[in-house]
Amino acid sequence: MNLSEDEVKQLERFRFSKKRMISPLSIRLDQLHDERELAIYLQLVQQKIGARNQMVSASIFMKRYSFFIAIVLYAMSVWNKRFSSSFQQIWMETDNESKMWMPTFRFESLTYTTVSENRDKWRTQIIEHLFAGHLALLIEQLRKTTHISPLILWENVSIYIIWLYKTLIGENECCDVRQQIYDDFLFVVQKADGKLFGPYSQNPLYRFWKGESRIQRTTCCLFYQTTKQSHCKICPIR
Repeated sequence: MNLSEDEVKQLERFRFSKKRMISPLSIRLDQLHDERELAIYLQLVQQKIGARNQMVSASIFMKRYSFFIAIVLYAMSVWNKRFSSSFQQIWMETDNESKMWMPTFRFESLTYTTVSENRDKWRTQIIEHLFAGHLALLIEQLRKTTHISPLILWENVSIYIIWLYKTLIGENECCDVRQQIYDDFLFVVQKADGKLFGPYSQNPLYRFWKGESRIQRTTCCLFYQTTKQSHCKICPIR
């Protein structure tokens, strides 16, 4: 089955797009696992955002990339759907006309599968495929390429995941799906086993979970080392 136009519209706020962009900064997600391809891409990002160095590029890249994670988790938690596309069929697209670097994500196929009878097992498979099978590998490659601390990258991801779920919980206060969203939230940021996220004994997102009342960073995302030269509102060194 394919996503409906209404569902596509709902995903657009997470920078989902059906539009193909011709840009050096448009890249297929699986290519980011290649050491050479990633190094070239980060150089282009550095030029685009005026980053002081490639560590800064890697951090801002992961902040932008977190919207892809949000797209997958939204479909899982709100619709009970899993995209059929492989990472070889998903693109990170850049509009060269835009001054700010705000990439979108284009799926070559809009097909999906729905939840199995055992939702907990189904959810675990999605998390393991997304994080251990993809994101952890990308974070390790970014570490090797730029020497950035993985803690910064994992916190970048965690901030957007927490924002996503807090938003969804607020939007679905009176809906039956609210409890499912909340359960998924706790599973992703707290309860999920570390091995679902890669070679970790503990969930790498849990250390950044400060409770339900606030979001506050532990690490600095280095945004102030771009042409913007400003700190995020939740920056720990602000």
